[in-house]
Amino acid sequence: MDGGSKIHYKGWEIVPLALPAGERQWSASCDIERAGADGVEVFEGATMQFVRESEDDAIAAACDEAIRQIDNIIANPLVRLA
Repeated sequence: MDGGSKIHYKGWEIVPLALPAGERQWSASCDIERAGADGVEVFEGATMQFVRESEDDAIAAACDEAIRQIDNIIANPLVRLA
């Protein structure tokens, strides 16, 4: 996946990042962001690191977690990511 790629989900952008993590391993995590009246709000490191055998699998795991984070924020907007 291109380093500049973003995935749009329910008004948010999921920004995945994957890096090689040793022999035949990839590590991926995601930031999430959304545009607001005061500019773009970014939650860096919104997911933990997911290590998988392929880049695509690592990104998919991290993006699944980012989607859960967004759904949680939408369900309870008073709760913020730590």
